Amino acid sequence: MITCIIVDDEPKSISVLKKMLNIYCPDVIIEGSAGNATEAVELIRQHAPRLLFLDIEMPKENGFDLLEKLMPVTFDVIFVTAFDSYAVKAFRYNALDYILKPIDIEALMEAVQKVRNSANITEMNMRLNNLIKEIKTNETSKIALRTQQGILFYLIADIVLCAAEGAYTRFEFVNSKSLLVTGNLKKYEESLPTQHFCRIHDGYLINIQHVVSYHPGKSGYVEMVNGRKVEVSLRRKNAFLSMLRI
Repeated sequence: MITCIIVDDEPKSISVLKKMLNIYCPDVIIEGSAGNATEAVELIRQHAPRLLFLDIEMPKENGFDLLEKLMPVTFDVIFVTAFDSYAVKAFRYNALDYILKPIDIEALMEAVQKVRNSANITEMNMRLNNLIKEIKTNETSKIALRTQQGILFYLIADIVLCAAEGAYTRFEFVNSKSLLVTGNLKKYEESLPTQHFCRIHDGYLINIQHVVSYHPGKSGYVEMVNGRKVEVSLRRKNAFLSMLRI
């Protein structure tokens, strides 16, 4: 059983989410709902839920303001939000779960399943702290990567390249360390900042800040700061050269 509280300033959205949880996630027990941050604080302190469904945009104080008041939290958080490219990217960076409105049933079930499997509140607080800092400064410096050892934080600037390995992605860093993480290459291509990361091959995403040299030709390739030589595919060559301003 997972006890939860829903925080959203739109009554219709609360009603829809309640119905979906009752039908598709019957083990999630709704202990209350709130339309603003003040009501939410009282409910959370009264019920101590395991899970908080949190809307971002609310009058006076938004979802991030609410979390700041409650830190460190003792519950998991699933963000429920209308599409916002920056916020969504920040959620991805920090391996935090979010559901876009209108709510998709499969997305909801998947997010709840992650909560069922979750047990590390310390990790959740680390991710939320990082998220709030990024939202306030509008600057993302770290990415959270899921591994068998848990969620690890790395500086985005230290990533040399990402290489596809089936349903996994291998990250290579400036210190010659490499890390195999869950999620395919496309997932990280969508998450990492496009001003620095370029897909130069179906199997490789590189950080152009760490390109040492480019060797043109039919089998052109780049040499990276860690010594790796990576092929530049013909169909991706023009986009790559454009990023290098060549």
